[in-house]
Amino acid sequence: MSSQVVIQFMPRDIAQLLKPLESGLIVSCQAPADSPLNHPTIIAAIAESVVAQNAVAVRIDTPERVTAVRQRISAPILGLWKQKIPGYEVYITPRFEQAQALAEAGADFIAIDATLRDRPEPIEILIQRIHQELGKLVVADIDSLESAIAAIQAGADMIATTMYGFTPATEGFSPPAFDLLAEILEKSNVPVICEGKVNSPELARQAIDLGAYAVVVGTAITGIEAHVQAFDAALRKKIPALLIERNDTYHFALFTQEHPSYRNYVRSKLRQYNPETTSANGYFDQSALRGLPIEIFLLDDRDKVKAGLVSLTRWNWLLIEALWVEESIRRQGFASQLMHLAEQEAKRRGCTEALLDTFSFQAKEFYEKLGYEMFAQVDDYPSGYSFFQLKKEL
Repeated sequence: MSSQVVIQFMPRDIAQLLKPLESGLIVSCQAPADSPLNHPTIIAAIAESVVAQNAVAVRIDTPERVTAVRQRISAPILGLWKQKIPGYEVYITPRFEQAQALAEAGADFIAIDATLRDRPEPIEILIQRIHQELGKLVVADIDSLESAIAAIQAGADMIATTMYGFTPATEGFSPPAFDLLAEILEKSNVPVICEGKVNSPELARQAIDLGAYAVVVGTAITGIEAHVQAFDAALRKKIPALLIERNDTYHFALFTQEHPSYRNYVRSKLRQYNPETTSANGYFDQSALRGLPIEIFLLDDRDKVKAGLVSLTRWNWLLIEALWVEESIRRQGFASQLMHLAEQEAKRRGCTEALLDTFSFQAKEFYEKLGYEMFAQVDDYPSGYSFFQLKKEL
């Protein structure tokens, strides 16, 4: 399909129905099939709890659970019904009869599997019947740009990246599907929900910043068993060490895997040592060590990042950490503008020096044109390339 195609489908009445979800958290209230928590009453209590903490909606499986949840909350319910049908691969609300049962139970939105796999009913007819006979909006759970476009053309009201990484076509892909989210938003103005392995508040915020209409979080909030298993595994796991030397009192242990507790202990002791022994008043306080960010981004009219500079000021130094410009707009002066803006802000904060590093395959010459001077070079780091450090007086 041509990269120039832009699909637009967003009637005003639908926009108003979707408005409560905008920039919000949708919680998938779930439990493993064999869990004692997998009971409609408990799922309903979980749903009531998350809505009380400002979740804008919940995602609920099966009509029985939707009925129980609807009795306890007035917030929107995204209903689905996982049904395995012999001979077909789609399983999230695959037929109209499942959608009808969800609607009758109290679901406001009907989520369907909209991947490009064998299905018992054509997706166009399924969505049309949900619209016309049930009066419900459709959330299309997709795994790819192609399936998203097909679902939009079939009339889906929202797209969700739910199936990314969970179908044979996307096996090996790791959610969250941020790249897919961006691709869909370039092709359409239909709202996109980011769902799948959004397992931290930071990732949820990132999804919204990238243009997601809302974010679905499941196991990271409601997965009690999974959390307990993770804690139990961490407590029971003993990281293997290689004994190098020992005497009656001490021994050296070499670890080829990360050892978070030992590593963090050593780092904490060093952080304690620095302010206790230095005469540089306040320089090694934790706030000073963290520095103060300067993050500048070039955004298009849809707030998509086209270029950006990430840096911080610490002591009297500007530390440039990353500079990137999208390939399609390079050599138009944006990188220089970003550097200039960062330097201006750093000088306003009282900085007198700037520091950065780069590799031989990156932008050493660019920085030198801006007045940066190389003071350190490491060759064959990595093999075949060189690593440079540069600084500049501001």
